[in-house]
Amino acid sequence: MIEEFWQLCLNHDIKSRDQLLREAVRVVKMKQYIDKLPSGERTKLEKNPNELFDRMQEKIGKIELGHFPGDRELFYRLYHAGKELNLAEYGLQTIRQDRVIASLQAHSSILQTFREAAEGLHQQNWLIVEAEKFMEGLAEYTPPSNVKLTLLTENYILGRLLKTYFAGMEQIQILQGSIYQPLPLTDAYDAILAVPNFGLKLDDEAVGVREAEGAALHHLAPLLTPGGCLTAILPARMMFQSGSIGEWRKRINELIPVGTLYTLPEGLFRPYTSVKTYLVTFNSGQPPENIQIGRYTLKGTVLEEQRTIQLKAAAFQQLEDWRIELLLEQSSDTLAAFQQAAIPKMKLRAVADIFRGKSILKQDLRPGSIAVLNISNLEDGEVKLEQLETIDEEQRKVKRYEVLPGDLVMTCRGTQTKLAVFPEYSQMVIVSANMIVIRFNEQVDSLYAKIFLESPAGMALIQSFQRGTTVMNLNPADVGEIEIPFLPLERQKAISEAYRKEKQLYSETVQAASRRWEGQREQIYSALY
Repeated sequence: MIEEFWQLCLNHDIKSRDQLLREAVRVVKMKQYIDKLPSGERTKLEKNPNELFDRMQEKIGKIELGHFPGDRELFYRLYHAGKELNLAEYGLQTIRQDRVIASLQAHSSILQTFREAAEGLHQQNWLIVEAEKFMEGLAEYTPPSNVKLTLLTENYILGRLLKTYFAGMEQIQILQGSIYQPLPLTDAYDAILAVPNFGLKLDDEAVGVREAEGAALHHLAPLLTPGGCLTAILPARMMFQSGSIGEWRKRINELIPVGTLYTLPEGLFRPYTSVKTYLVTFNSGQPPENIQIGRYTLKGTVLEEQRTIQLKAAAFQQLEDWRIELLLEQSSDTLAAFQQAAIPKMKLRAVADIFRGKSILKQDLRPGSIAVLNISNLEDGEVKLEQLETIDEEQRKVKRYEVLPGDLVMTCRGTQTKLAVFPEYSQMVIVSANMIVIRFNEQVDSLYAKIFLESPAGMALIQSFQRGTTVMNLNPADVGEIEIPFLPLERQKAISEAYRKEKQLYSETVQAASRRWEGQREQIYSALY
């Protein structure tokens, strides 16, 4: 039915998302009107293209949905193709098929998790913002009679669609407005659900942060009733990025304290985004004694808790960031030992310059004087210099991407974290955009830093700053927030030298064992014939 309606629209140059939605709303509104008529009149109207069109013009009009872009025959055909459309399902599929406006759609489990939590509240006044992102869940949901549900959308046509779909349900209100500016709403809400746009930058000095996610929560917080709960889906950078986002975390936790914090399963928002996401609830009123922290896993279409811990609210307030993975791993002996150790710790940004490499396309690779270091050139913690490809470019144009002997290089994209100390090399080498260079000052030995970052504790710290899911995505600014144990330089070098000797001994032993095995195997083969 949906495909037939789409095709009929497309054949008559009704192509954009809003045009497709508008005509579906027009048809369903007409069907709702006709269903209220006596059966005889209803039958007559549905069989007569002229009378059907005239009645649509009279009853639906042009103000709400605008001029109909066709003749009487087209409306007659559209009406019979789409009069039984489920508008929520139609809206969901039309949004998903839109290639011009890639609109994020939240998995139905998000709405279900919100509902289960909200239904436990004493009052039942709910607000779901940017409701078009929850079409999948809304298409399957009928709120109980004791729930007053407000759906907010910025898009006028989507607002008309929701209003038409929920026609006759008095406890559901449809409003139009943007969560990225102050909302002139008079009601207060016991439960609010939001999935703000990820990565959108705003210019709103009053909020103190340019990120749309921060602005949205700032504008939604005043709408909560005392004791109300705001559920928001946030991307990884809002959990740990410093600067203005770090200040925002402090302010929002003072305004509406965090109650729960969960990592969401990877892939939940694909194909719209593959960044790591988190479900956070904020509470209006008295802060909770304990913050619940955990992981969600997807079982069928339901989010289930996989692991949870509790953290005292006072301890949570002392945290500089909300790195969930790190908090969940603190029960492990290795990471706990590092966190609790009395030795001083230093953030990488305080002892090193950190930068990402240059974006180089495959067609840029050609014989030239400048070598390029990429992920494939790192094996077993070493740089394989003989495998470097080259580009033909002026040195001055790529000088800022140059890697020098002694620099620590780290992969920032791909499927696994690789580290290596860059050795001496006669040719100029730059790093690709898949790599990050960490250039330490005289206080830190590069090999010592590599040893720590490759340790279980170091890897847990790196992963806690991971923005991607299956495919790794590390930002140089985030890498700068990683802490390493800050030992005296002589002690660092002693550790590095012991590591170097033991690794060399290991390599020589493996090579000798391999040669012996090859020799013995040849002898055995020779004895066979």
